[in-house]
Amino acid sequence: MSEFSQIQRLLRILQILSSGRKVTTKELSHRFDDDVSLRTLQRDLLALSEAGIPLISEKTMANENAWSLMSSFRSFIPMPLETNEYLAAHILKANLKVFQKTPFGDEIKSLIKKIDQIVPEDVFLETDYGKADKLFENYTAGMFDYSPHGETINSLISAILYKNNCKVTYHNPYSGKEKTYPIEPEKLVYYCGGLYLIAYLRKYEKFRLLAIQRIKKLHIKKEKFPKDHIFNPDLFWKNKFGLFSADQVDVKLKFSKEISHHIDGRTWHHSQEIKKLKSGELVLTMKVGISPELIAWILGWNKQVKVLSPDKLIEVIKQNVKDIQQLYEN
Repeated sequence: MSEFSQIQRLLRILQILSSGRKVTTKELSHRFDDDVSLRTLQRDLLALSEAGIPLISEKTMANENAWSLMSSFRSFIPMPLETNEYLAAHILKANLKVFQKTPFGDEIKSLIKKIDQIVPEDVFLETDYGKADKLFENYTAGMFDYSPHGETINSLISAILYKNNCKVTYHNPYSGKEKTYPIEPEKLVYYCGGLYLIAYLRKYEKFRLLAIQRIKKLHIKKEKFPKDHIFNPDLFWKNKFGLFSADQVDVKLKFSKEISHHIDGRTWHHSQEIKKLKSGELVLTMKVGISPELIAWILGWNKQVKVLSPDKLIEVIKQNVKDIQQLYEN
């Protein structure tokens, strides 16, 4: 038996017909995953017509009734999507995998389901009966499972939208201690499988990054914070190679010919400059802080990269190599 109520079927039929195309009951049946009989759909179309909806019925070459909606009535129905708009929605869904298993993940699925209902027949058929979700995959290693933090994520989204003051209890992994303090949430950031909150700490007049999984308690207050501070993303990310801040220095790296194709054409930092050498090697220069993430990234290229400057970074890399060697010798 069909899971669709009559009102759901009628509204969905109107949304489909708003594309301006002529649709047979057989085509409509596909839009309901073949869970609704042709006879039921015929009765639905007749019910719409009897209710004063200006439907037009014409015979096709196959002697089927093809239904359409008078153009003067289409302005009352939401505008249909184009093919690329429909595909873009599914690509966005794939890029929001971080919200899987959370209440917000269910809301994303609900949104896509509603979008599916207003896709024109030609787009629906072109994308293989709604299987556009097979188009794109976001493969991210090391992604956190945020299912235990769904309530926190939803609360933060609301607080960001409505500018609510919050009080957070946050676990510091380095000290192993928890601390409670007021924050003014600004935006969520997704980075390397992790979800972070950029929050303004009024006491220090600074924006800070908080890892969602380390938020132990979150209290949303009724009062709203004043928007007397401006978040400047360029300034916030200026000295960072990833998430950690450090004093900005001029970094120059030389990559071997063998891996130059992995470096060229990508944006590693907004300040970067890439120079191709006749030997096939690449020289990457950028103004960035010497952070743990930068060091780990350089070491990840093994012997295929050499630090040319600054001297401080060269010494840090050499010390890391010594520490790694000693670890295995012991």
